[in-house]
Amino acid sequence: MNPKLIAIFVVPFVVMIALGVGTFQLWQAQYSEQLHSEQTELVNRGSVLMSRELGYMQQTVGYIGRVLEGYITPDKFESERIWRDRVAQYFTRAHALSPYISQLRWIGPTGHELVRVNTLNDSAEIVSSSGLQDKSNRYYFIQGMAYGNDAVLLTPIDLNVEQGTIVTPYEITIRASYKLYSADRKELGLLVVNYNLNYLFARLRTIQSDRNTLEMINSKGQWLLSQQPELEWMHLYGDILSSFTNAFPRAWTDVEKSRSLEESRLSDSRPFTSFPSYFNEELTGSPNHYFLSIVRQDVWQYKKLQMIFFVFLAGVIGYVFLTTVGMLLWRIETQRRQHLQQIESEKNQLEVAHYELEKNNQNLVALQNELVEQGKLNSLGLMVAGVGHELNTPLGGIRLSLSSLQNLIKRVAHDTNAADIDVCNDMIDLAMQNLTRATEIVAQFKRIATNQMNPEPESFNVLNMLKDTLSPLSSILKKYPSIDIKLEVEPSLNITSPQGVMSQVIQNLLLNALEHAFDKGQPGTITIAAKQEEDFVIEVSDNGKGIRDDILATIWEPFVTSGRGKQHTGLGLYMVHQWVTRLLNGHIEAANHKHGARFTITVPNAKNPT
Repeated sequence: MNPKLIAIFVVPFVVMIALGVGTFQLWQAQYSEQLHSEQTELVNRGSVLMSRELGYMQQTVGYIGRVLEGYITPDKFESERIWRDRVAQYFTRAHALSPYISQLRWIGPTGHELVRVNTLNDSAEIVSSSGLQDKSNRYYFIQGMAYGNDAVLLTPIDLNVEQGTIVTPYEITIRASYKLYSADRKELGLLVVNYNLNYLFARLRTIQSDRNTLEMINSKGQWLLSQQPELEWMHLYGDILSSFTNAFPRAWTDVEKSRSLEESRLSDSRPFTSFPSYFNEELTGSPNHYFLSIVRQDVWQYKKLQMIFFVFLAGVIGYVFLTTVGMLLWRIETQRRQHLQQIESEKNQLEVAHYELEKNNQNLVALQNELVEQGKLNSLGLMVAGVGHELNTPLGGIRLSLSSLQNLIKRVAHDTNAADIDVCNDMIDLAMQNLTRATEIVAQFKRIATNQMNPEPESFNVLNMLKDTLSPLSSILKKYPSIDIKLEVEPSLNITSPQGVMSQVIQNLLLNALEHAFDKGQPGTITIAAKQEEDFVIEVSDNGKGIRDDILATIWEPFVTSGRGKQHTGLGLYMVHQWVTRLLNGHIEAANHKHGARFTITVPNAKNPT
């Protein structure tokens, strides 16, 4: 099989794969950035809520502890029984400082409870002496007694346990301890206040969005708050497989390294944001727990499938288009070579005839030139006919596909995000604009090839013609805010000539200057000047970078362009030359001047023919 034919099918496939992967990665990065912004807001709200509540707990426990140290120490009472009664009475009043206090205890220096008050709703129950327990081996007692810096120590968040059994329904608990001293700094034990955090976790559950969740894990990656409630607190039952650490080991490594609002990804590529939360940092040097905001799995899968479908559809359309264009170019190139061989053969025949018929040399040379020119025109005609025939069919198919896609979008609009619908409509509009442009180019080819563009001369005002020419270009000119268009023509100047052809010539020269004369963002001026001399003369000049010397001599030939990398065909100036010479019966010159390029068109006025 011809290697060029293989390349026509393989290269577009590789290009569309690369573009599809790049487009998908770009979408993923942009969408993840949007999600990260929302996730940051969610974890900030959760962290602020938690910090505010824990700060209030510390203030409350600190206040209770200072009252106990100042007024209700054992040395201020006649007996231990009276002291314990007084402490219990104060505890029954102090629990009103917060509706979430579930237990207040004074634990002695040895670890045995001296006074304990349990609270339920608005009532308080003083635990009898027989119900007091030994807490000397509990971590919160050991840490609280070792802390000893006149501050409130908060324990990690866990579930309330009584007599070695987890209380059900779950009572999410945090313990705040304050080490008590006598006036002479003698250790009197530890004040421990249990807070029921069920209300706080209920509020945290409400901090959600349609796209992202708010979740919480402890310093070991075990679930405290999850969108799957069955995963919460499973580590207290010995289940370590249900932890975030086990489910997402690589993501857990990122979470442990995070120091602020870090963005990471789970093993299924879903983006999430983590935020470490500290209290009593001086004891552990590490976060007590982490807030996580994770994009919902159904949302992520839907968006990803939607983007994959769009990339696939665009890839198929692009592949069909590129292979079609490749086949057309290959056919054109094959036909061009065949015609060149035919012309060369005719030339050789004429040369043989030249040697054989020396007496008719001049006639044969003239005949040879005529045949060569006719061969070129025939080649161009066949090429243009092939382009017109081959392009119209796929272009029509593309237009039908885009129209069907528009109807499909209208049918699914009520089930799809409005922003996505707008993006799709914008893309379809852009494709339709380019399709229309391609159709116009094919039509222009056919008009030139068949010599059917033969408008009659008419009298018109030159200034009005120029304004009408610039009017439909207003949307294009907005893309070049640094380029000024300057008209230098007498308002009363009128000529008789094919107005439509002249307007098309000016428009093509103006677009050519906008595209090639200036670098991106470079300021400049394009001047259109017209005057009536012996003939009508119109100039289109700019103060840009001029025409490259290597293409100046061949600028009117087809397919000559300095913008090949920008997908320019190199046919614009060729068509301008054809229109000026064949339809306006004039001539056009291109040259560089001191500050740019100048195109000069000389056209005979119908009232003043040359």
